[in-house]
Amino acid sequence: LRPLEHGVFVQDAWVAARLNGHVEEICPVGEIVLRGAHNVENVLAATACALWAGIAPGTIRRGIGKFRGVAHRIEHVRGLRGVHYYNDSKGTNVASTLKALESFTEPIVLIAGGKGKGQDWAPLAAAARGRVRHALVIGEDGPTLAAALGAASIPVTASPSMEAAVDAARRLAEPGDVVLLSPACASFDMFDNFEHRGDVFRKLVERLD
Repeated sequence: LRPLEHGVFVQDAWVAARLNGHVEEICPVGEIVLRGAHNVENVLAATACALWAGIAPGTIRRGIGKFRGVAHRIEHVRGLRGVHYYNDSKGTNVASTLKALESFTEPIVLIAGGKGKGQDWAPLAAAARGRVRHALVIGEDGPTLAAALGAASIPVTASPSMEAAVDAARRLAEPGDVVLLSPACASFDMFDNFEHRGDVFRKLVERLD
């Protein structure tokens, strides 16, 4: 992300490009809707490609500001009473969920669980400490995940369904919190695939009042 002799980088909280010795400011980092440092890196790469293709900086800025991300990948579903709901159903393993957790500075109510594929939960429990206000676990390997999170002093509630988890998240979340579905597990114990899981979550969140 540091300034480069030739390329696209972040400088003074701006996405900037140095081309032929001249620095061009493209857009403030704050206009990037997508969450997480990894998505800032994605924006830098996309900006470099767009500049190489001859697209004007102003057009690039408008595109960055309008891009809302890809479904099921830290997808913002809605805000309700000061709580924002995110669908990261594509987070099918611990490493992916770690990235999702690191994308937020707000307290998180986490919905996780499913078919765990024998993963080590310790890295997830360590990352959740200090970030996750409450965890709601679902699915086949919910009990083992709950045990790992509980050992890290994270409050945990077992939910029998996604509907129950979303309802509990609505009750537990406080203004300023994030409700994040990032299961760290495969979906096949309860859903057809991760898309189905994310679609169910999205529809349940959209119905909240």
